[in-house]
Amino acid sequence: MAEDHDGRAPTLAAQAKHDREMSDYYEMRDRIIARVAHLDPYPRMAIERAVRVLRAYFIDRRNRAPRHGTLEGLMLVGKNADPAAKIAWDREPLLFEIWAFVDHEAYKGKERYWGRAQAVLRSQLGRAIEVELSVFTIAEAGRFLLTNSWLAERYDGGIVLYDRAMDPPRSSDAEAAHERIANAAEALDEPQRIAFQRYRTHGFDLGRISRALRTSEAEARMILAEAFGALLAEVGDEARTRTLRSHLGNHPRHNLDLYHRPGDFDRLLAVTFYRRAVDHVGMMVEAHARDRAGKIVQEAAYATEFALKALLLHVGYSEDWNRRFIGLDLEGTMRHARANGLEPPSDELERLITPLSDYHRGGRTPDQARAVLTALPPAEIVETAATLVADVGTITGYAGLLGEELP
Repeated sequence: MAEDHDGRAPTLAAQAKHDREMSDYYEMRDRIIARVAHLDPYPRMAIERAVRVLRAYFIDRRNRAPRHGTLEGLMLVGKNADPAAKIAWDREPLLFEIWAFVDHEAYKGKERYWGRAQAVLRSQLGRAIEVELSVFTIAEAGRFLLTNSWLAERYDGGIVLYDRAMDPPRSSDAEAAHERIANAAEALDEPQRIAFQRYRTHGFDLGRISRALRTSEAEARMILAEAFGALLAEVGDEARTRTLRSHLGNHPRHNLDLYHRPGDFDRLLAVTFYRRAVDHVGMMVEAHARDRAGKIVQEAAYATEFALKALLLHVGYSEDWNRRFIGLDLEGTMRHARANGLEPPSDELERLITPLSDYHRGGRTPDQARAVLTALPPAEIVETAATLVADVGTITGYAGLLGEELP
């Protein structure tokens, strides 16, 4: 055991605290790097260093109330926060826009609290990387959607680099939640445990995950989705207080203790939806074998919805957007799917989609089911819906994946 500065061996409690702090330190570094995996290695490491510097130099020097200022979070915004962008360092410096969030107006003063940090950043990052810093209060973040659409768009598209409610050092409640997640992750069966570990280290890099699992990227996505499903079932989807994403509500996509980016939830949900569509096709075929026409229509509606939304999630739509602007409108979903790779519908699908959409949106009543059966006989409904699911599987690469075995 190492000695402390007085030459005495540290106590077990002190050593345990030191070990925990070092574990948090390395975990936080890994988290930041994984959250900006779309960057080249050099700017990726520069962002991680910038976060460390900005966190270290938020110092409270006030001698009167409000005395104890808190850094609530750091976020990368702008074009370099786009994971689809190709961002590589060239001769010109890369400019990264970082937003800091504090708990009181008094702590927004750059000269008092951030001047030294910016000077250190310039000296440590050199000429290749520049950081443009803006400081807001945590309350302002919640008002962006109401007061400034431009700021709201950048905020919603940003990458959370540090969130005090989620990341170390944590409150006692957050620490307990993190401990539950860590224990649940360790208890995952393989290959889910391997998939989750790779995701935590490298972010949503299906190439790395699939190589570790020795499987296809589509199946790796399925296994990772199963891992997250198991974890959410184990630890729940409780919201963290004061998180940067608190205005979005209690939803697992915003639990940054699990997801590197909120959008990762939607990318995993794509394969989950496809597998649900496959299961509904199976139940539809079984209903046809039992000559249950009403059940055929019901399962066809669900298979169609989940298949089309799987495609939309796969190409970048969010589940929240789908729910707010499409809902159960199968015709509307079809239009968006056609704009994103789905072939024009067959004659059978053209005849089916309108009455099936009316049925699905209207509460799935027996009268609406009869209207669907008037448009297309049961056998053709089964074939048409199954073909649509197969086409989505081909476009997304999910063809061949097993269903989810719905209850």
